[in-house]
Amino acid sequence: MSTRHYVLLATDGFIKLPLDGEVCTENRKEVYIFGFSGGLLEVDGVKIEENKYLDYKNPKNWNMILSKKGTATIPSPMLWGEVGDQIYVTLINIGMKYRPDLMDFHTVHMHGAHVATQIDGFPETSFGVPMWEETTPITPPPKATYFFHPENPGTLMYHCHVEASEHVQMGMYGALVIYPSMKSLAVNGITKSSTSGYWKLNGKVQKHIPKTATNRNFAYNNIHSYFDKEYVMLLSDIDSSWHESVLKNIPFNAVNFKPDFWLVNGRAFPDTLCPHPLSGDSDPNLVQINYDSYVHVKTNEMFLLRMINMGYQVVPWHIHGWHFMVVGKDSHLSPFLKLGEDRKHLDHQLTEMGFTATIGSGETYDLIIAADDKRGLYRNYIVRGQDGFPSLCKQLREIQNINPSAISNIPEEPVHCPNPKLINYIEICSQPHGDPNDQFFPQFYPMHNHDDYKVTNNGVYPGGQLTFIQADAPDKQM
Repeated sequence: MSTRHYVLLATDGFIKLPLDGEVCTENRKEVYIFGFSGGLLEVDGVKIEENKYLDYKNPKNWNMILSKKGTATIPSPMLWGEVGDQIYVTLINIGMKYRPDLMDFHTVHMHGAHVATQIDGFPETSFGVPMWEETTPITPPPKATYFFHPENPGTLMYHCHVEASEHVQMGMYGALVIYPSMKSLAVNGITKSSTSGYWKLNGKVQKHIPKTATNRNFAYNNIHSYFDKEYVMLLSDIDSSWHESVLKNIPFNAVNFKPDFWLVNGRAFPDTLCPHPLSGDSDPNLVQINYDSYVHVKTNEMFLLRMINMGYQVVPWHIHGWHFMVVGKDSHLSPFLKLGEDRKHLDHQLTEMGFTATIGSGETYDLIIAADDKRGLYRNYIVRGQDGFPSLCKQLREIQNINPSAISNIPEEPVHCPNPKLINYIEICSQPHGDPNDQFFPQFYPMHNHDDYKVTNNGVYPGGQLTFIQADAPDKQM
């Protein structure tokens, strides 16, 4: 068990959203936002070097903290811990840089957390945190510290609950992830041998789980929730007219909400393919998990998508090429997997599978996908042709001869602007014999909001809630 102390600074800022589908485009719209900056201050009393300025108990840090006005991001810094941890979140309302007249209170509501009402963050039944007013001499900041003792693993979220209709729309939200602890896994029969390093379920070795795995390679206290990699997909929507009204202090009626941008981790396609600026800054321990939304895996790996909907509209999230297993919803293990733990009388596995998850506002889903190798079924047709049909590679070359622009150049992960590395399937077809990519890899699978008009930026396609999964060749060849 660890004691983790986060410090969040409520303020404002701007984001720049793309207006077209060109990777690394400079055609952008600046949108005013609210949000939180800050991050992890300390674990078990040991301060994080990069975030020592967040130590509000030291008056020498006050000017630095106040200088963070205008640095809000969407999403806000990620919070995470393990079952049994003591998680403290201190909120300091440093005020708005671009609306200094706006004296709003703010709170932190850990959405889905099993907490007492005094620290739930709903101001009408608790309290708000007033703005820290700059004075001469400077006075200590008004602040409040929220506490969460997680009893169960899963995917949650947090947001400000003051004037929630406006503050959530303006961007005051982030992801909250709770992992199983070694203790909670052991209570459910999942252990790791201290001598051999093998993972076991009720004493039986699980050879499909590598010895390098930790408790943070399980979404829940269940053996079927094991994954190799994980990604957070925090979905939201923006009505830029509403944001402009807030910036200009013009009244806006929330019932007139009409979004024109749809976001994944605070960004619209094609920015969803680029490395996320929050990946390491808010918490240097964010190595395994961050806000990157371009999924990059090796074939045969298991990967987890932590889906969070902070928007005001239902999202039918569709994944091309693969079916997912629902391992949990709203930080609760799937009832199918629960039943599956006691299925001795059944001759089949109990799981919930799908290719589209319908995610309501305020809901979370945990989806695991096996990046299976599709060469056995498809490579022969693509490379050689079959059943009297020419190879797809040959067909693509014929299309290229007619109109080269019909062949898409796909940005490979990681996408570095202004010169991203691009590849197309004709180049993949032309890989030399013996190349480990086998004239087949990498594979690129889209995933997106299947209300397809939301895969636009202000009406321009492609954009919005769209990103890719890149699957590289497996370590072992066929």
